[in-house]
Amino acid sequence: MAERVFASKVQKVGFVDIQRGEELPFGVDECEQYPLFTPELIALMRRLIPPERQATVARSVIFTARKP
Repeated sequence: MAERVFASKVQKVGFVDIQRGEELPFGVDECEQYPLFTPELIALMRRLIPPERQATVARSVIFTARKP
């Protein structure tokens, strides 16, 4: 999801003081921690994504916000 879309949705449900925080690489190893990524999908990713790119297949951005 695009960052601006995420921030907009968070704001629409009532959060304020939305701040974009740290950005971290997200790799195949991290994907394994989420149920959305089945063992079959992880195996496919490991086959199709070159080993040198598997550590950074996406990025994770941390947001903070406050609910008044």
